[in-house]
Amino acid sequence: MTIEPFSYALPDEQIAQRPVYPPESAKMLVVDRATNQLYHRSFADIAALLRPTDRLVFNDTRVIPARFYPRLDSESGTQVELVLLREVATNEWTAIGYPMRRIRGAQQLLFGDDLRAIQLPSDRPDRIRIKFQTPSRERTLQLIESLGSMPIPPYIRKGRADEQDRLDYQSIFAEHAGSVAAPTASLHFSEGLVDTIRSTVGCSIDTVTLHVGAASFQPVLVNGELRPPGAEEFHVPDALVQSLLEAKAAGNRVIAVGTTVVRALESAARARGDSSTGETELFIQPGSNFALVDALVTNFHQSGTTHLLLVEALLGRELLSRAYESALSERYRFLSYGDGMFIL
Repeated sequence: MTIEPFSYALPDEQIAQRPVYPPESAKMLVVDRATNQLYHRSFADIAALLRPTDRLVFNDTRVIPARFYPRLDSESGTQVELVLLREVATNEWTAIGYPMRRIRGAQQLLFGDDLRAIQLPSDRPDRIRIKFQTPSRERTLQLIESLGSMPIPPYIRKGRADEQDRLDYQSIFAEHAGSVAAPTASLHFSEGLVDTIRSTVGCSIDTVTLHVGAASFQPVLVNGELRPPGAEEFHVPDALVQSLLEAKAAGNRVIAVGTTVVRALESAARARGDSSTGETELFIQPGSNFALVDALVTNFHQSGTTHLLLVEALLGRELLSRAYESALSERYRFLSYGDGMFIL
């Protein structure tokens, strides 16, 4: 079966360039699948839609400042753009860059006076592999943290992050470093909102880890064929999987905050008896079944992305189309720093 991904026309002026403050003042489109109804609220109202028996699950990954503009070792000192993707061995990283042709012709990349890297052979045409020349891994990580910039998407200020993005592009749950894109649904939750949810509703709040990789930068269609999102590292405690399954069996809701949480939970559910830690290649698309997730908090995604395919798998094409048309007409702010949806 061939799937034509859902697409829509997004005006530039509705692409959020900064988040709103406080975060919970963002608009929230409530999509009730049981009644096919849409409601316009704000995230400050989300507690009223939660139940004491709900299990609310967040991603505790931490975004690393992975974007750099190093110079090559050529005589001209050409400056290029590079986004670190993943540490694959001590001080060795895979990365994507632009322009790739020039980067591949260089032996060294100069990130600053104290940070440089040599290029290693790569077995993928869309990746490079580099090894940082520092005394220790700890020193490399310190320099990455201080010299890098947050890898905001190119539709936000052409990808040029500033110091404010170090705060804005990181959720309050961020703990384990490893992502090159934020789990953006979590950005709507401030400490105050979470405290309100705990104190007034009393529902359980859990965390899992999924390090968001290059899938966020890549189109889902390549030469007319669907491209899976690629492997991402995840960890979901076995005890949490069991607890969530028991909650579902009792008729309680498991609410994923973000598509990355959906991928982590559904991967862990499918890995039972094997391992709920490692890499997942799970591709959730229309026709997929959900073993754990009952409801979803998510942002509005770009056309032609795996994130949007996942949302369609939960909503269906007709309701998804209605939701996006309603959000567009009501002047919602879209994408990473924009408003969001609560799919019940």
